[in-house]
Amino acid sequence: MSEKKFQIALIGGSGRMGRAIITVLSASSKSELSSSVVSSGSVFLGMDSGLHSGIKQNGVSFTSDIYAAVQGADCVIDFSTHQNLDSTLKACVSLKKPVVVGITGLTELQKDSLRVASKEIAIVYSPNMSIGVNLLFKLTEIAAKVMGEISDIEIQDIHHRHKKDAPSGTAEKLKSILLETLGRTEKNVVHGRHGILKERDPKEIGIHTLRAGEVIGDHTVYFFTPEERIEITHKAQDRKTFAVGSVHAAEFLVGHKPGLYDMFAVLGL
Repeated sequence: MSEKKFQIALIGGSGRMGRAIITVLSASSKSELSSSVVSSGSVFLGMDSGLHSGIKQNGVSFTSDIYAAVQGADCVIDFSTHQNLDSTLKACVSLKKPVVVGITGLTELQKDSLRVASKEIAIVYSPNMSIGVNLLFKLTEIAAKVMGEISDIEIQDIHHRHKKDAPSGTAEKLKSILLETLGRTEKNVVHGRHGILKERDPKEIGIHTLRAGEVIGDHTVYFFTPEERIEITHKAQDRKTFAVGSVHAAEFLVGHKPGLYDMFAVLGL
């Protein structure tokens, strides 16, 4: 007898990330899509989510009933919009279901809401669900401990022309890792440069944002010394990399006690 698969409810299933997650779940040996939620005004309501994602029909039609979707799931994945987060958290807390939050551009108030909700349910929140990007985070921390005080440090963030937030959530996370590791503050951060500049402050951390073409997501952290340069780079080749990490996070959460987890916890880093 085959082992019962985890039932995953997806919020925001009609978007690009939603389609990628549906595709990953269709091939998973541990999890399967139980429902896919879109807004009540969506033109995709009632459409088969598998066909919409470019795979074969899966029998899971898009719905706007978030409570029914959450109730029938072992875990929830939310890749909708930050405007929808409150309703997702309300449903998950009410029904005691764990949730993976992959939404970017959250306000500090919304991050506080995650912390409050995590006292009652298990939550994974990360600005980037990619397994490789989270390795980038860890390698950046290690490099900062070794090279940070003797290097000029820069972050470069490249994404497709449609991306709304800048810098990306991933670049912001890289910045926070560097600030925390090196004991620096936002006063040390410079976003781009122009004009006539004075000599660079040794503690300065530069962030540079490019938005062009259809780049899925490239991030590089540079450590420059007079003698050498270290570059730690991650380039996403396919949006599916974020979907694979999201599904892995959902499987991790099933059965976990309440708390706010990150991808380091999921990956054991």
